[in-house]
Amino acid sequence: MSSIKYKVNHNPVTYDHRTRTYRVGETAFGSYQDAKANQWQCEKCQRAFASFKELRSHKTTDHSY
Repeated sequence: MSSIKYKVNHNPVTYDHRTRTYRVGETAFGSYQDAKANQWQCEKCQRAFASFKELRSHKTTDHSY
């Protein structure tokens, strides 16, 4: 995970034992599937995506000049 795309856009899913929720950054989710669906984030508009492929497609269509 030393690639730049992981450093900039990837938010790993972690489990918080105290609150029994899955966390992606500061956002908490009740299930792992919901947290996994919001793992990748666009740095320009802060939208969340489930995969890097979806994020890359979003960037080329919405943020290309």
